[in-house]
Amino acid sequence: MTTIVPPPVGPVWGCVLIGGRSRRMGNRPKHLIRQEGCSWAERTVAVLLRNVEQVVIAGQGVLPPSLTTLPRVADVAGLGGPLAGILAVFRAYPGVSWLVTACDQPDIEGEALQWLLACRQPGVLAVLPDLNNDGRIEPLLAYYDQQCRHVLEKMAASGQRRMSSLRHTAGVITPQPPATIRSCWRNINTPQDLAAHPAAMVCTLPEAC
Repeated sequence: MTTIVPPPVGPVWGCVLIGGRSRRMGNRPKHLIRQEGCSWAERTVAVLLRNVEQVVIAGQGVLPPSLTTLPRVADVAGLGGPLAGILAVFRAYPGVSWLVTACDQPDIEGEALQWLLACRQPGVLAVLPDLNNDGRIEPLLAYYDQQCRHVLEKMAASGQRRMSSLRHTAGVITPQPPATIRSCWRNINTPQDLAAHPAAMVCTLPEAC
């Protein structure tokens, strides 16, 4: 007799982190960088909204007019890095699981989001991809189940800020994405990265373009 494994319960929303200082980009807000008529924030939101029912912006900074109606939370005070934004959305929306993205990953596509969602199983707290199968995990463009909140709260309380420490947590899995979608995890951090980045993107959020 085949055992049917129930899917994880609760909604999955998208979170876009914009709270970074963009020092390596010359303090230029990366979420406002425009290519092919759209800001990176607008394009990321558009891709997320094709795969989840709601998107929340985490962090401070000016948003394009098309995104000002989205829910927004401030980073948790006293924390730094991605943990500040991820924990903020968990606290603001209990019972929600999250696809968390960075504002400097302009190559995100729906196929990567669907792959993350397909990796969910009961008991899985997070899906943090290991792109090259070398032990280095990607905490952004990753899935965090609602049950992961208690782990993040413990990290914050203990002063642990490095998301890479989650690799050794029970319930956190680190699968390798298919080669066809690994470019979705590309970060653009410097003006040199930006100059080399192909501007072949099209925003599909009509009011954003």
